[in-house]
Amino acid sequence: MKDFEIISDGSCDLSDEAVSKLGIRVVPFYVAYDEESYLKEKVDFQVQEFYQKLMDNPGVFPKTSMPTAEDYCQEFQKAFELNKNILCITISKKFSGSLNSALMARDMFLEEHPDARVEVVDSTVNSCTQGLLVREIARMRENGLTLDEVLSKIEEIKVTGRSYFTINGLSYLQHGGRIGKLTAIVGNILKVTPLIVQKDGEIQSGGIALSRKRAIMKIFDKFKSTLHKHNLSLEDYLIVVGYGNSLEEGMEFAKKFEEIFGKKVELFDQIGATIAVHTGPYPIGIAFIRKYDA
Repeated sequence: MKDFEIISDGSCDLSDEAVSKLGIRVVPFYVAYDEESYLKEKVDFQVQEFYQKLMDNPGVFPKTSMPTAEDYCQEFQKAFELNKNILCITISKKFSGSLNSALMARDMFLEEHPDARVEVVDSTVNSCTQGLLVREIARMRENGLTLDEVLSKIEEIKVTGRSYFTINGLSYLQHGGRIGKLTAIVGNILKVTPLIVQKDGEIQSGGIALSRKRAIMKIFDKFKSTLHKHNLSLEDYLIVVGYGNSLEEGMEFAKKFEEIFGKKVELFDQIGATIAVHTGPYPIGIAFIRKYDA
């Protein structure tokens, strides 16, 4: 029986070290600061360079572009040459056209290789939550689950994925088309700090706070409320701290989480450009998903 290769688009925000350890392939997104020069994330530039440029140029609002069908086909070909089936996980279709590119690539590839098996799955999440889903898929493979078993498990757990995070200001969300201009203007004048919820593949408002410190405490309150409302056990969930420019802030966030919940967070993912074009350089928060065997 053929084993399978795991391919994800760059929205999964897994470090190069994690990608290597998990044995997966990543198809990067593109970032542009003008109308012509599109650069591949983690190929033509590193994420920390991206954040530095945001901080050095606060009036510049870059944009991203999804991987092309050709980008996906190249990775499919590598897996096929290893005589492997292919499982491709993409960012939520509500957030990007990456899924459509992958589906187009699948159809193109199967025309050339009708004996191949290519499964494309909408993760229905993004960023660090998508990374957690990919981690669990890699663990399923390591534990010997078949591709069909993995596909079934994905449908069960992806709906449990969620994240809570905060950012500084509303300008990037407004330029990315995620909120209205008037809301952004009012929010920036009042100097409020928004709380953002990623749920069902979309970025939604989780309220506001008068400071970043209070917004972070609201994140913990919302997480605690979610646990109590649905009677969830922390031990059944994979948890990651997502951070932007500052790993130090991410570690401080994790320390506070441990103080409140009595559980150490061991996973840290730097939020990549795909999401950071909408958040700016200072996102911080937590993502979680139920373990497949919980």
